[in-house]
Amino acid sequence: DTIRTSTPPKMPFSAYAMSTSASTAGARTPPARTRRRASVAGSRVASLVAVGAPNRPTTAQALRACRSQPRRAASLRVEAASGERVAVIGEALWDSLPAGLFLGGAPANVACHLNELGRDATVISRVGDDELGREVLRRLQGRGLATDAIQIDTGGIPTGFVVVTMENAMPSYDIVQPSAWDAMDPTDDLVASCEGAVVVYGSLAQRDARSRAAITAAANAAAKRVFDINLRKPFIDPELCVEHARGCWLLKLNDEELPEMGKWLGLDVDGVDAKELAHATFNALDCEMLCVTRGGDGAAMLTKKAGWMEHPGFQVAAVDTVGAGDSFLATLLDRLLEGMAPEVALERACRIGAFVATQQGATPRHDAEGIKALKRK
Repeated sequence: DTIRTSTPPKMPFSAYAMSTSASTAGARTPPARTRRRASVAGSRVASLVAVGAPNRPTTAQALRACRSQPRRAASLRVEAASGERVAVIGEALWDSLPAGLFLGGAPANVACHLNELGRDATVISRVGDDELGREVLRRLQGRGLATDAIQIDTGGIPTGFVVVTMENAMPSYDIVQPSAWDAMDPTDDLVASCEGAVVVYGSLAQRDARSRAAITAAANAAAKRVFDINLRKPFIDPELCVEHARGCWLLKLNDEELPEMGKWLGLDVDGVDAKELAHATFNALDCEMLCVTRGGDGAAMLTKKAGWMEHPGFQVAAVDTVGAGDSFLATLLDRLLEGMAPEVALERACRIGAFVATQQGATPRHDAEGIKALKRK
């Protein structure tokens, strides 16, 4: 993946049309007449004015409105789930894809997919006091997720925004900086949301010292830590990644990140096959479980109790791989927390991840029949 940073792009679409398009929970993109790609860098996203809606609420008012509305999660779930409490912390942002705007950010994606699986997740992030921030709250609420733990930045930092370009279904990213999720505050409420929970997080949201402190506080309060390293150049801090990977309950790497981690640990990675390197990394970090994803070729997992296992993946024609890894992680986590055997959890995670790669956007609805119909390689 290629990452670039820029100032927020000029948005040639109507923020009002964007918000009205979210009135149905399943509609994650604006209507065709308003759906256009983001143009070159220009005015700040935070300066968007809603056309035809002069009295838009503040983000704080939108958040209070979300809290007062009944949640609809039960109607969105594919199947019921129960078990330990999960909190996800990090970036909540907008992905501007060729097909339109999609709610994104790895932690928010994981939460949406957990909800599709029937498992509640507390979303912890920070949005700007702007139209895009209000829309994040509306979209998450529409997906049945509570937004109580999402902070609102009143200092003028805009909601996170990423322009995503696709080549052969593979994404490259142009990340707006700064973004509100860079400024998460380690408040007592944030720590309380993570106390005794399974806390899921990555490395990107720790590029700023403020959010790094918040995520560290959340990790310290966790009963179990799930670290999806999710490396994004140029925001790579080897020392930080090793620190958070060490001793975690579940570590997720892709097949390009595994040798990077090996190098940071001082391991010999040249000429070493992936299985051997995974074992050496696993032993050096002393984590409970390590999972290595392989794109369209499935994934492998190593656990202290069950040892090494692999799945070859499923036969699909990828349309958009954004969010596929997040759906994989959500499914793997959900199944493991349900007490399923790791090899069963791995198969289901590969299946859901493959399905999401056939859909537009990072958080499509789970189509039970479409998922069931996938054929193993």
